[in-house]
Amino acid sequence: HALPKADRAHSLVLVQDAFTSHFETQLVLDCCDLLQRLGFNVLMAPYRANGKPLQVHGFLQRFEKTARRNALALKGLADSGVPLVGIDPSMTLTYRQEYANVLSKEELPNVLMLQEWLASQIAHLQSLDLGLEDGQFQLMSHCTERTSAAASIAQWLQVFSALGQTLSHQNLGCCGMAGTYGHETANLETSRQIYQLSWQKIVSNSDAAKRLVATGYSCRSQVKRMDATQIPHPLQALLKQLRTG
Repeated sequence: HALPKADRAHSLVLVQDAFTSHFETQLVLDCCDLLQRLGFNVLMAPYRANGKPLQVHGFLQRFEKTARRNALALKGLADSGVPLVGIDPSMTLTYRQEYANVLSKEELPNVLMLQEWLASQIAHLQSLDLGLEDGQFQLMSHCTERTSAAASIAQWLQVFSALGQTLSHQNLGCCGMAGTYGHETANLETSRQIYQLSWQKIVSNSDAAKRLVATGYSCRSQVKRMDATQIPHPLQALLKQLRTG
């Protein structure tokens, strides 16, 4: 709230989620690093559970209680006029999907996905003279992201293009993880079969694998489990380009 109005234009509040903050801490740090290098003022919201796993497993009363408490805190931050931005697409979309089932429209916090917010900063990104080499990348997006926010794929392409990078989108099915589904013992074989239908063919291609980026925690987790391969998040790929450029 104390930020001068001029500073808010290039400021954002990163909204933490359980998966990236607890299991991919380096990704959170890399996001902060990249965004700061691009000239943005990064603020970090205190970690709060958003209740997505509770909703998935049917603990609906606990989910509603968690959602109300979390939404109230996020609305307090949003009132400052600084955009709220989440890292994981599935967890971030919870605020406009699952939360809408238990909260009124006025109570819903507006939390953008990374590419949605960065797409609003295209003019700034294009003005940067970073001198990056032309990178060639292939985007493997999260199912929820593709089906619930179709424009977000084009936004990723716009962001990469603004920074002089080439990004193409892989037309894939589900990776087979589907949140916590693939982690459950009874679903392991089905999860593996779904993964083999499309994802494995791309990941096992050694030339393509070097250029792959994946937006979803569950997708990266599935690739690591099934093929012992670590695929970076799109912002991590951009950060590497900056560090080596």
